[in-house]
Amino acid sequence: MAVLEILKMGAPQLMLKARPVNDFYSGALHQTISDMIETMRYYQGVGLAAPQVGLLQQIIVLEVSQNKRYPQAANIKLDVLINPRIINSSEQEEFAWEGCLSLPNLRGRIARSTHITYQAFDAEGKLSKKSVSGFHARIIQHEIDHLNGILYPQRLDSLTDFGFEDSLLNF
Repeated sequence: MAVLEILKMGAPQLMLKARPVNDFYSGALHQTISDMIETMRYYQGVGLAAPQVGLLQQIIVLEVSQNKRYPQAANIKLDVLINPRIINSSEQEEFAWEGCLSLPNLRGRIARSTHITYQAFDAEGKLSKKSVSGFHARIIQHEIDHLNGILYPQRLDSLTDFGFEDSLLNF
């Protein structure tokens, strides 16, 4: 396993759409997943998309467990989502502050659906469908944006809702 370099906003790869994974039995896929998990944990992230480490594949890892960047967040067990797709989202949205490992020390107040239903393959190629809400739904929406070449500042309603963590009054 290895800690991978996280690309920062401005890197051209972060603006490209990721390709679907077709080979679930490849040793390279499982190594990539292991490296992404180690990288996410090392940087205290709650989610990581493959494009953030320079891989244009539709792979997301997520986990929330005693995270210093999100101390109030409920635990979410480690999950691997391959070729994820949101199939339903609530019309109700909620604004909340988001961070991103590709934009260190910055936060933006972003509106996201409060509830989503999604489908994804796991690391063994098994398709599942799940419904989640709150912070869990927010993480998945944020990471799927990465797979589509979108960074959260592109979803800002106003630049007054964006800034460095240590300078924001309402954070």
